[in-house]
Amino acid sequence: MTHFKLVKGEEETIQAVDALLRDGYKEHEITIISKDRLKTDRFNDSEVKQKPTAGTISDKFMRFFIGEDPEEAAFTRYNLTDNDKEQLKQAVIDGEIAIIVDHIPHAQGEVAHSNSAYETQDFKHHPSEHKGDIE
Repeated sequence: MTHFKLVKGEEETIQAVDALLRDGYKEHEITIISKDRLKTDRFNDSEVKQKPTAGTISDKFMRFFIGEDPEEAAFTRYNLTDNDKEQLKQAVIDGEIAIIVDHIPHAQGEVAHSNSAYETQDFKHHPSEHKGDIE
């Protein structure tokens, strides 16, 4: 399930992300997309992803030759309608900041239930009690 929120500045971004975290969303589910990288260091030591659409000089050079729209590329991996993508693209171009939450509604515990590495085994005897050749 993907949903988004548009905010005007960095302070609103911090407040919105903190509200999402209080609501139970995980840091890795939150992405901040803006025209330029945020100046705050609030998200440096977190799993909240920041994606500036301006990119580096090499990104701009590459996009020039392949004709890729940086705002379009930023929103392609999310399950959004075409209208939502267009709204977000235009908002980011206009200087707003998009906060996208890509929430997975089911638990991620299936590995522990199906992986034999997590199973415990009852040993009949320890290797030191073994008699005879071991091949």
